[in-house]
Formats: sequence, C-alpha cells, structure tokens
Amino acid sequence: MATMLTPTPPVDADNPADLDIPPLVFNNLTDFDALHFDAIDQHNQAFHVLVARTGYDISACNALGEAQLFLLDEPAQLNVEDMYYEDDLGCSVREESDLAPYKPFCDVVVNGQAYAPQGKAVREFKVRLHVQRPATRAALPDRPEQLNPFQSISHVQSVQWREALASAENTRIAGEVLVDKTITITGERELRQYMWPLPWLLTLLTWCTLGLVKFNPWRLTRAKKFTTMPLRYEFAQGGQCRVEQATKAAKRIAKKHRLTPAQIDQHPDKDAPPVAHDACETNPVGRGFARQWYLKATRTRKLPAPRTEYASTPVTASQFWRAARGGALPQPAGLGIIGRAYLPRRLLVGKIVEKKVWGEDEFPRLPKEFSHQYWNSAPVDQQCGHLQGQERINLINLCAPDAPYARADANGNSVVRFTLPLQSLYVLAATQDGKVSVHSMAIDTVVIDLDAAQVHLVWRIYLPADGHLLQAQLLHATQEAQLQRIAQLQNPPAKEPVAHQREPVTH
Repeated sequence: MATMLTPTPPVDADNPADLDIPPLVFNNLTDFDALHFDAIDQHNQAFHVLVARTGYDISACNALGEAQLFLLDEPAQLNVEDMYYEDDLGCSVREESDLAPYKPFCDVVVNGQAYAPQGKAVREFKVRLHVQRPATRAALPDRPEQLNPFQSISHVQSVQWREALASAENTRIAGEVLVDKTITITGERELRQYMWPLPWLLTLLTWCTLGLVKFNPWRLTRAKKFTTMPLRYEFAQGGQCRVEQATKAAKRIAKKHRLTPAQIDQHPDKDAPPVAHDACETNPVGRGFARQWYLKATRTRKLPAPRTEYASTPVTASQFWRAARGGALPQPAGLGIIGRAYLPRRLLVGKIVEKKVWGEDEFPRLPKEFSHQYWNSAPVDQQCGHLQGQERINLINLCAPDAPYARADANGNSVVRFTLPLQSLYVLAATQDGKVSVHSMAIDTVVIDLDAAQVHLVWRIYLPADGHLLQAQLLHATQEAQLQRIAQLQNPPAKEPVAHQREPVTH
C-alpha cells in the first residue's frame, strides 16, 4: 500500500553541512530519455527532481480529420542546455534546457512557421493555438425512488428516467479551455519618416502650439503580400539601438545618452563597448524599437516594422513614436519561448545578492522572493495547468496547406488537430524500510514543431530529499487497467517548493 512521504525538514542556511543532499538511486525502466538531479529552493528545502522527454511524429489524419501521433523511432533527447536559433546567443531561443527544478504551470510552445491560407499570398492572416481538456460524460441521473417497499416506480417515471439516462450517456461536456491564443501575422512593412519638409513643418507647428499638440513625423507603410513567415521573436515588437565608437553617428550622441564608465564595465562587450546602447527589455532581438537620440544621431529615416501583433495592441506609427520618446512598447506577440533575461520574466527572479568574493563555505542562493514561475518559459497566455494526456490541441495556419496531417476549414485555413496520448510516466519510490509509494509525473512542457512534424512532451516530478528515499524507478503505462491501478495507488504530491500566483496576462 502506498505511503505518504515525510516532508523535508528545514535546513540551517548558516550550516553548509546541512545542505548535503542524501543520494537517490534512480533506475529508468522505460525507453525514454530521463535523468535525476537535485535542487534546493529559496527556502533551503532540498528536492530530488526526475525529468523525462517523450517525442512523437505527427502523421496523416484519420477518418475524423484528426492527425495521429506515433512514438519516434529514436527516443527524443532531453535538452541539457538552452538552444538558440542559428546556434547564436544573439538570436531568440528555440528551446530551453529541460533541467528546471519545478514548473508551476505547463508551457505550450510552438516553433516553425506561419502559412497563409491555401498558400495564396496575402497581406495578413491570423494564426491560432487552442488547447482543451478532454470532454467528459454528463452525470447520470439517479433512479427514481420507490414511495414504499410495496410500490414500484410508475411507468411514466420509468420512461422519463430511461430517456434521461440515454441522453446523459450520449452527452459529452466540453473540457476546460486551457489556452486560446490568436495573433496576426503581416507581410513586410516599414516605419518611415515623412519626406522633407513635412517633418520640419510638423516641428514648427509643435512650437507654435507651445508643445500642446505633438505631431508624429512617422508613418507605417502598407504590408506586402507574402505566404510564409518564421515564428521567431526577430519579427515581433522589440529590438535595440546601438552606436559604435568608430562611426560618424558617435560624434552626434549627446553626453546624457552615452554609456557611463559603470555601464561600460558591466557591458558584455566591455573590451570594445559602443558609445551608446539601449534595448527593448521585453524583446531585444525584435524590430520596431528605436530611441529619438538614435534616430537623430544615425539619421535613420526608415526601419523594418514588426510583423506579429495582438488584435488589442496593433502596431502603429504613433506607438513607435511614443516609444522613441521614452515610452514602452507592448508585449511582443509570438508563440515561442521568452528569454530568461527578458521582461517581465526576469522580475520573477527577485533581488540577487551580488558579491565580488565568496567565502569558502558560501555559494549563491535563490532570492527569498524568487518565484518558480521563472522556470516557465512560454508567454503567460500559453501557460496552463499541468497536462496528463488526452488533451486536444488545435493549430490554425501553422503548417503548409498540403501537409498530410492538416485539413482545410470552411474559410480555407489550414487546421491541425490532434489529441495527446493517454498514458502515464510514473515513479515507484522505495524508502529504506521497504515501503513503496507511487507518484505520477506531470507534463509541464509541450513543444510543437510542425515543420519537423513532431510533438515533444517533458514530464517532471519532484520528491523530498529528506534521507527517507532510497531509490526511484521510472515506468511507463498505457493500458487502461494499469492507469486505473496507478490512480488508485497514487500518492498525494509533495508540498510544492513554493507558493505561486499566476501572473496577469498582459499584451
């Protein structure tokens, strides 16, 4: 019979010896890539973390128009480091390391490209990601009670009950919608300054109104027609402006916009630092961001505009001009991973203690206010509760129209629809006194790549590292009887490493 695991006792932060984590023997009895590592949270609580990855080919649709998932011939491998596009740290992140201690929510990430409906060139179209829990059967009605032991239910009651029973058995209640996100993709367009002398006239009008009316000297051009666009944050709101030393523009940078000695010392290129450097902290690799000092010094008259946007915050010339004068840009619209150093994700780390010299028994700790949601890498509107299997995923205009696993809807949009397999990756954990407990792993990362026609799932579980556990075995179950038995023996999860609160969706 399953037994509860004893919670981890407090650790004395001033005693390094107390931070020694008891060993755990881990046996992976599945065909999947899996590993065990140990972690300590911001409250100095130690945990054993088990993580595994499963991968699937997306194959042709069945008779119902739903794509089928089949295990990869070669098991998917865990990511032990972050992976960047073009293997360049200056590009956006394609996938993050799977070695996160704990994710309070499930990340649903989409990589690949956006495809115009029917493959016809257009100026803009929408893409959509939709994730939903499996449907459930309606509750069956109770059988009418007899008035007394000697009197049976009436014929009318019997007929009504059987009709209600048949209706309930045929009724499926739609599952909870976990993610429903739509963004607009546009063709190439530019932010352009009006031709002279219009900018000069607009400036003159501003002076004449004593600054009460501010005129925007920039405009957004009409988008060109296109058929495909990579789903990367290089095409979203963001970017940076940088002026190098050996340029004519460097001489036109006012002192207040130049990097200070302290900033140069902290700059990643401090051996050859720029004269001035500013970046959009929500997406430094994007486009459509520039400060007024940069435009003036470089005499820039046009810039590539973002090609992705939320309907609630479309890209406009007014928005660009406000940001150029010190305002903020809205959150970038994308379906991929938000970088670790980007805002607002970076704020979840808390205040880091910095020391130039660490003592022999010292090492950096997580800040007390650290939020484990930092480990979630998807945009907040692509985070949901942990998945268990049988969730249904719909993707619109995220694959080639002629893909064998796609179908066209009434409007010509390419639709990919599939259901995650019903299965369980679970752990048998044994204590030193021979007691065994059962713990199901949860899916906390879904990576969808329709260009590669694959779906990868990352499974994770954490167990208290209090010295009671001796070994853990990872197993895989797919049969209904096995799954029911695992559910019966399932242990309540250990206390989460830290309480968390869902961040508001902002875009």
